[in-house]
Amino acid sequence: MIFLRFLVSLLLIGSALAQKKPDAMPPPADVTKNLETLESLVPAVQNAEKDLANLRAELTKAPTDEAKKEITERVDAQRERLQQLRENFRIVATGVEDKSYLSAAEEEATFDNEFKDLLKPLFNGLREATAKPREMEELRSELRTWIGRQKVAQAALGRIQSALGPVEDAGVKKELETARKLWSSRVDEATSETETLSRQIEEREKNTPSALEAVSGMLSDFWRSRGLNLLMAFGIALGVYFLTRRVYRLVRKVSPIHRKRGGGLMARSADLIVAAASVVLAFFAATLVFYLKGDWLMLAIAIIFIIGLLWASKRALPPYIDQIRVILNLGSVRQGERLIYEGIPWRVDALNMYCDFSNPDLTGGIMRLPVKELLSLHSRPSDSKEPWFPTKENDWVRLDDGCFGKVIQQTPEQVVVLRLGGSLKTYPTSDFVEKCPENLSRGFRVSTSFGIGYGHRDIATSQAPEMLQEAIHKHLVEVLGREQVRSVKVEFKAAAASSLDYIVIADFAGDAAQRYAALERMIQQACIEVCNEQGWDIPFPQMVIHQAV
Repeated sequence: MIFLRFLVSLLLIGSALAQKKPDAMPPPADVTKNLETLESLVPAVQNAEKDLANLRAELTKAPTDEAKKEITERVDAQRERLQQLRENFRIVATGVEDKSYLSAAEEEATFDNEFKDLLKPLFNGLREATAKPREMEELRSELRTWIGRQKVAQAALGRIQSALGPVEDAGVKKELETARKLWSSRVDEATSETETLSRQIEEREKNTPSALEAVSGMLSDFWRSRGLNLLMAFGIALGVYFLTRRVYRLVRKVSPIHRKRGGGLMARSADLIVAAASVVLAFFAATLVFYLKGDWLMLAIAIIFIIGLLWASKRALPPYIDQIRVILNLGSVRQGERLIYEGIPWRVDALNMYCDFSNPDLTGGIMRLPVKELLSLHSRPSDSKEPWFPTKENDWVRLDDGCFGKVIQQTPEQVVVLRLGGSLKTYPTSDFVEKCPENLSRGFRVSTSFGIGYGHRDIATSQAPEMLQEAIHKHLVEVLGREQVRSVKVEFKAAAASSLDYIVIADFAGDAAQRYAALERMIQQACIEVCNEQGWDIPFPQMVIHQAV
């Protein structure tokens, strides 16, 4: 994916830069400065012609083959120098170089050449967009070189001229004169090159637009030509895509394979194929626009994008096979089933690139996940009576950590419990489920123990349980109401060390859940009242000490 993003960015930048091409025509000339430069170049050309004529004369008089070979090399070098000087003269006079007019020969048609031709519009655009900066840098670099040569040649010529004055020996003077002519010609050559290059740089700098003008001109040219083509292609591609999807939605309404709820394998396969075909048709329509408009650069970009996409698909497609299997309802997660995600149960409503889930017992219980998140999950069929969450809002609960209160909000992220006294305790939803909440709003049971003294052994298993049960039931009904007390049962539990113990079991309706913490105290209170009415003693732990005689 990083490769594709880089490729798209490069292609778009190339497309934009290609709009601003360097001018092929010579820039307007400053006639006065051009004439001054041309007048300074004429003596250098004339001196080079004289030196070439002298060398040719020496060649005819050369006594040996070695001398002829040496003079021939000097003649060739002088001829190249004369050609360079004349080319400099023409550059200053015309404002263009010969290579701007001459074209390259046509290459042989091979696969490599054809592929290069396909990429040529893009790389030509990039090359032309950077032509001026590259030319300016080449000219400046060459100017620095010739300035250095000019200084060296002037220093050498000055030293030779200073040595010519006091010399009286004819042989030495002849050699010095030959060296003086050589370095004098080099000074002229360096001066000619320096002036020519300086003039070229000056003209290019004068005709170079500012950065703002260059960018604005580039954007203006882009939107006048390729920008319009790009906008048209984008609009037609969107139109083709949405038209294809719209037509398919109409077909789905009458298609027999889509009548089954949840969609079968054929329906999901058709959905996936049409989705892919819509993208392909949209891209083909955009490419066709470039072809019909004759925009070869954008067409080349489109083709290169396709090649890059196909190349990247070699590694990108295999991970999507499992995702496609899930979308086709053939994976470990099936539509309409139940799965656990982050500790919370969810119903699978729809499988697609983004899958929809819901939990009817949670506020805002709708979730959307990318299909790749489902690869490590699994679902199972759900029973119609199976709850989707342990509680509902306004239910009273008791948790493993001892928290008791009413659920006032439960969402996929958090559950808020209102505790007695008004404080709020918030749990992450998954942590709330892990606390094994006991829902008291559907009904609950309270159990407690009570004991009487051993002096009432005769009624301990007959009258005492009945009297306790009747009194407790009557007391609870008076306090809570008959509809909230479902049943009360008292049974003999055990003969303890100092008491006869009974277990009291009371069942309540869910409406009494808010008084859960007080119910055990109510039961103990009713038991005390019975003991007071009947005169039963209530035992307490005792220690008997036997004293030895």
